[in-house]
Amino acid sequence: MKSTDNKIAYLALKHLGFEVRSVLARVMLNGRPTNPRTHRMNVLDLDGEIYLVDVGFGDKTPRGLVNINRSTCTIGQDNYQITRNGEVVTVVLHEPDQPPLTLYEVELYDVVEADFDVAHFYSHQHPDAVFVNNLVVSLITGSHRYLIRNQQFLVWDAAGHLITDKSIDSVEALTQLVYEVFLLQPPKAVLETVFAKVAANAAA
Repeated sequence: MKSTDNKIAYLALKHLGFEVRSVLARVMLNGRPTNPRTHRMNVLDLDGEIYLVDVGFGDKTPRGLVNINRSTCTIGQDNYQITRNGEVVTVVLHEPDQPPLTLYEVELYDVVEADFDVAHFYSHQHPDAVFVNNLVVSLITGSHRYLIRNQQFLVWDAAGHLITDKSIDSVEALTQLVYEVFLLQPPKAVLETVFAKVAANAAA
């Protein structure tokens, strides 16, 4: 759960005077309806419309506001199908030349900060959590989406076409990508530990 990103977005929108609140969603990328509610995101009321605001969903992060008052929403090259069942909103992404992908089930119920603390704790401590078992680094710019997932580096253009797919075969290659593409500077010792774990998982 990218709780920090979406909490900062919430605080910024609140400071600017917008009517916004934070909610929890079930990430549905693996298709399992039993996934826990771990993803923090925001709901914005603006000019009579209700939008989902999500700035922390990795390479699938929407590039704009997802209007949940409508059954479909188009943002750039991406089309979103929205289904609402009571207080649960399901968002399905339709990308060019790709099968439909259910992103999440967003539960619009009121939550408190302690609920986010529990969800965040699960995401970075539970042995089955995605971020415990995988290296994930993502960046979205105006023209590209970049992703490191374990030992794979992927780049998509603005139209959603995969233009780079290569293996990361050394900690030096990982370090170069993290520093030069993602503009992050974690200690090299951290990257060495992470790469060793990812390589061990791949070999298991």
